Amino acid sequence: MLNFKLLTCQEVATVASDYLDKHIDGKLGLNIRLHLMMCANCRRFVKHLQLTTKVVPHLVYKNQGTVDAEAVLKRIKEKR
Repeated sequence: MLNFKLLTCQEVATVASDYLDKHIDGKLGLNIRLHLMMCANCRRFVKHLQLTTKVVPHLVYKNQGTVDAEAVLKRIKEKR
C-alpha cells in the first residue's frame, strides 16, 4: 500500500533543488510530484529554479577573476 504524505510548500521548497537533480528517493519524489500537481505556486517556484540552474552557468565567465560586488551594485543603482 502506498503511503502519501501531503508535503507543505516549505518542505517542497527545501528539497526542490535535490528533486531537480534527481537526488530524491521514489517515495519522496512521488509526494513532491503529488504536491506539484496541486500547487501552482510550487510548480512556478520549481520551474523558475530549473530555469535559473540552466541559465546561470552561461552567465559566468571561466577566466573571470573575483567580482567586485560594490562596483556591480553601484552600476545597478546608476542605471535606475
